[in-house]
Amino acid sequence: MYSMLPGFELAVLSGISAAVLAVVAYRKTAGQSRLVRGSFVGVGVAGLLWAVGYANYLLVDPAESYAALRWLWLGSIPFVTLWVVFVIAYTDQAALFKRRILVLLAIEPVVVLLAALTMPAHDLFLSGQSTGTIAGYEVLVPTIGPLFVFHQLYTFLLGVFSLLLLIRTLGDTDPAYHPQLLVLVAAGSLPLIGPLQQLSSLTIAAIHGPPLVLSLFCGMLLLGGLRYRLFDVLPTARGHILSTMEDGVVLVDDDGRIRIANAAARRQLALPEPVIGCDAAAVLPCGDQLLQFASRNDSPETALHAMGSETTHRTDGGTAQLRPHPSGLELFFQTEGSERHFIVSTEPAPAETTVEGQLLVFRDVTAQRDQELEFQAVIEHTTDVVTIADPDGRITYVSPSVEPELSYTPVELIGTEVGGLFHPDDTEAVEAELSTVEGTDKVVHSQYRIRTGDGEWRMVETTVRGGRSTPVTDGVILTTRDITDRYRHQQRRRVMNRVLRHDLRNDMNVVVGHAEILVDALDSDQVRHAETIQQKASNLVRLGEKVRKIDQRLHGRDRALKRIDLSRIVEDEVRSLHERYPETAIRTRIQEASILGDTLIRAAVANLIENAIEHNDSDHPEVDVEVSTNPETGRVELAVSDNGPGIPEAEQRVITAGIETPLEHISGLGLWLVKWIVEGMDGDLGIENTDPRGSVVTLSFPSVEQATADADRSAPESASNADRSADQFTDTVGSRRTGAPIQTTTRGDG
Repeated sequence: MYSMLPGFELAVLSGISAAVLAVVAYRKTAGQSRLVRGSFVGVGVAGLLWAVGYANYLLVDPAESYAALRWLWLGSIPFVTLWVVFVIAYTDQAALFKRRILVLLAIEPVVVLLAALTMPAHDLFLSGQSTGTIAGYEVLVPTIGPLFVFHQLYTFLLGVFSLLLLIRTLGDTDPAYHPQLLVLVAAGSLPLIGPLQQLSSLTIAAIHGPPLVLSLFCGMLLLGGLRYRLFDVLPTARGHILSTMEDGVVLVDDDGRIRIANAAARRQLALPEPVIGCDAAAVLPCGDQLLQFASRNDSPETALHAMGSETTHRTDGGTAQLRPHPSGLELFFQTEGSERHFIVSTEPAPAETTVEGQLLVFRDVTAQRDQELEFQAVIEHTTDVVTIADPDGRITYVSPSVEPELSYTPVELIGTEVGGLFHPDDTEAVEAELSTVEGTDKVVHSQYRIRTGDGEWRMVETTVRGGRSTPVTDGVILTTRDITDRYRHQQRRRVMNRVLRHDLRNDMNVVVGHAEILVDALDSDQVRHAETIQQKASNLVRLGEKVRKIDQRLHGRDRALKRIDLSRIVEDEVRSLHERYPETAIRTRIQEASILGDTLIRAAVANLIENAIEHNDSDHPEVDVEVSTNPETGRVELAVSDNGPGIPEAEQRVITAGIETPLEHISGLGLWLVKWIVEGMDGDLGIENTDPRGSVVTLSFPSVEQATADADRSAPESASNADRSADQFTDTVGSRRTGAPIQTTTRGDG
């Protein structure tokens, strides 16, 4: 028996350490992958079998000690291979995780173990035995075979390979994991001692390997588990997550050095190898600007404006540029003939990394941008205005057609709330539609009023689509089409139909009633009833004729605007109406003024003054007509005031909003005709009641000079045509007059 040898106590200590390591590893690595857990526990079990086999060899009778060696081989032969498998899993070597690699690693220990267990049937592993002395004791020393020598060389090379993997990981991982990595490096170097010793002394050392090495190995791993959380915190857990992320992740410390860069970032950004420890400003695209952006707290637009957004050139011939984006910055990166787009966001380094710095996340949106460009190429050839709003209702894109259609530039609208473009009464409905279709493929059609860049309200037809209906966008799509002319046409038709249905029906009821009386009454009252029938019938004829003429005028109008002498037209109409209504006092104050309009302005002026006369119930009806130029706005204004009953507020709301309802409408066509004519000349209509009675109706038009200046600003090439057109028709409508404002008073008594 060799139990008195010094190695026996070390063997027992090694066995206990290996057993504890196997139990602790099994319990602490429950949350790790099966490969990590299995290989780690396997190392402990192999060490235990190795120690137990060696102790058993020392305990048995010397005559049986040769046969007892097989228990030693059960642990010592697969020990280094299991350690290398654990190191591969720990360092997250994806290229070595393939099944065929693991199978190849298993071949050598299986073949050698079979050869060792089938002795003495062959001499491949051990070829005999002799005697030697250890500490004065004579011991059995087997003769070494060729397979044994190969196994020692193979395990030595595997051990060196595992050390290289650990050292590489040490230089390419977070400093928080350096202590446990150093423990593994120290422990992994210990198994190299055995092969070196046995290869240098192929006699005694062949069996009596260093049990002290195994004790130190297990002790170091247990210390790493207790002190540095070796069993439950592995850098491979972070590394595996980062390596499988599609987004590029780069951690930059406060010194501007790259501490972490996952595989996606290295591949997509064409980063050099090795990149850990490199200057981020030098290797990242637009590195200086990205580092400045990461250290700022203001908005991307403000940060980029302060930093500058010029194109930067890389040493590899590529170019890069940053642009503002609602989620951070957009990086346009071009290299080796390819173009890529990334959305770059930043946040402080996670606390668990123990590194003071910033985390840069690069989300590749190249495919999305390519689809958006195709989508943009299509929508930019349509006259409809296409707007894309994010989930917060802010505009992220608007097609170029917004400028000619709504008088905005895309730059003015991007970043603003889409609901702010619509009429206050329509905003709530628009926002409700946006919420309804968000995140769906629903489509909603509506009609709303929208404000143009010139301050004008236009009626538009909107189509609101959810982002899922169009994969290239991540927001809500609004398609807007101007239907103002069509809407006005429909409104005119609705009003006319209402008049024909309502007023004519009432008058016809009167006609029918009086006709029935005529049938039953054959006395002297027949003459009076006949006169009533004739009067009402005449009213119907005149009303129908008026509707027909309005429809013809508005639908057959020449929409080409030209210089109109508003002052002369007002004077002519006042003179004509004075002759028809001599009992009404008409006072005028007319300044010289011309506008760009059409010939229908005469009908509007006549109807406006005639309405003020016909609806005046005063004992002494008075009408004031004034033409002037507003000194604040520069617009030409025609104001008609009277001392009549005033215009009811309900009718004012109807004519101002341009919408009739069954409960609110105007009794007649005069004001509607005026409104339609004025709107066709870029004019406005305003109504205000005066105290104690009466009303003022004001028509406001751009002056010739003002209209020409606006045209110059919006379309220089067409402004000259407008000037020539205005001058061309000067002689047609009368020469311009100069002099003092006209003041006339025309009264019914002459």
